[in-house]
Amino acid sequence: MPNPSSTQDAVGVLKKDHQAIEQLFRRLERARGVAEKKRLSDRMVRELSIHAAIEEQHVYPLLRRHLDGQDSKVLVALEEHHATKLALSEIEALRPEDERFDAKVHVVVESVRRHVREEERELLPALRRILGPEELRELGEALTRAKDAAPTRPHPTAPDEPPGNLIANAGAAAVDRSRDAIGRGIARVLDRSRGMVEQALRRGEV
Repeated sequence: MPNPSSTQDAVGVLKKDHQAIEQLFRRLERARGVAEKKRLSDRMVRELSIHAAIEEQHVYPLLRRHLDGQDSKVLVALEEHHATKLALSEIEALRPEDERFDAKVHVVVESVRRHVREEERELLPALRRILGPEELRELGEALTRAKDAAPTRPHPTAPDEPPGNLIANAGAAAVDRSRDAIGRGIARVLDRSRGMVEQALRRGEV
């Protein structure tokens, strides 16, 4: 069982995600080569998909239950998630050399930055007001566990609130992580094939 004093609370978990995503954005903005852009954009799709899923599963429902008359802020956040998922699904289908790729990435980056500022200014302080320290630690642990079972790709047509999103996320995550595993397997095969070809070239066999 984790030591309570060393466990990040929910706000800490979410802010750490925000910081990691911002670092990823900056690397993507500096990227020039096609391969690097593809690698970083794929990682952006994955990280934002996981982050959105855990917030929609654990954080936003709790805020809606407690923010009497103010849950419109959560609804706006959900709509921003939805718009981001739509854009991410389009980015996922593009190649970095496509003329709309950089523009779509820019729109997502700026939209998410604005979303994060609003969330850290309004929703996360509300979360601290609603929950006590122990509850925040427990929620932080739940968020950390949820990352391991969250979808890794955007699913803009799936439900984004309980109970529908709990079932949808489980099914989507199973499919996504199977695709991830297949992709890693193909990548390893290609890497081995390239290595064999390079060795053969060095030996003068091809």
